[in-house]
Amino acid sequence: MEKIAIITDSTSDLTQDIIDKYDIKVMPLQIIYQSKIYRDKVDITPEQIYSGMEREVPKTSLPLTADVVKTFEQLKQEGYTHILGAFISSGLSGTYNMVRNMANDYKDDFVIELLDSKSISWGSGFGIVEAAKAREAGSNFEEIVAIAKKAIKNTRSIFVLPTLYYLKKGGRMGRVEGTVGDLLNIKPIVGVDEAGDGQYFTIKKVRGRKKSLTELFNVIHNLVKDKEAFEVIVLSGNAPEESTEIAEKFKAMPNCKYVLETSVSPVIGVHTGPGLLALSVKCDSGMDNIKEDK
Repeated sequence: MEKIAIITDSTSDLTQDIIDKYDIKVMPLQIIYQSKIYRDKVDITPEQIYSGMEREVPKTSLPLTADVVKTFEQLKQEGYTHILGAFISSGLSGTYNMVRNMANDYKDDFVIELLDSKSISWGSGFGIVEAAKAREAGSNFEEIVAIAKKAIKNTRSIFVLPTLYYLKKGGRMGRVEGTVGDLLNIKPIVGVDEAGDGQYFTIKKVRGRKKSLTELFNVIHNLVKDKEAFEVIVLSGNAPEESTEIAEKFKAMPNCKYVLETSVSPVIGVHTGPGLLALSVKCDSGMDNIKEDK
């Protein structure tokens, strides 16, 4: 009989309620801040990160080797036979490759399927949640893997930032152009190339915060307005009022079946800074790729 574990990393931005409800195992990335090491969403909160970023920009790192080993060993002790995992894009972090390499030591203990989401936040989170729902409904491992892959394939994630300073500081610019953006008050709408290398790219460049939030909503609205149904996650980095304003716009759409407002993890916050607004949207009937601004 199959006993299936579902694992992910802390940047999937699942709420604690969802983690507890579906028994999802989360491997935290690390934050190095003020000469101390913290585990993402375990030892440090986003608010702690944002409050001190003007004095010192933290650094981030992969999960502790000991945490990954502990996860696999605990699953073995608890009698799990199969493991499904989905992780932050390998184009943005070495987490997926790290866990995949360490999983080789356990190939005789489990049937393991690890997915590179080629995305971030709920770009992998949707796949994890849909897999967990399928496990709860009694699906077998092969079916659960297919459901997770479909959810990830049908999810798009985009965001906008007040400044590109922190993205540049952390070396996560990808194909986003930001040399003079801050000087001209240009706010690029940034996407993740889920169909390609899993790196950031510029969807559209707009001037000013207010217009950038309008365009953030419009990009996703245009993707889903003719769909039968969609689900959306509205994520913020210390911008709750703007987050709620966008969430309310989606709630007013008759084909919007689910809206969740939540915060990005501290690790993501390190690379985006305060003021991030992000959207992850899933449509089971399929999603077009978001085009890069040329």
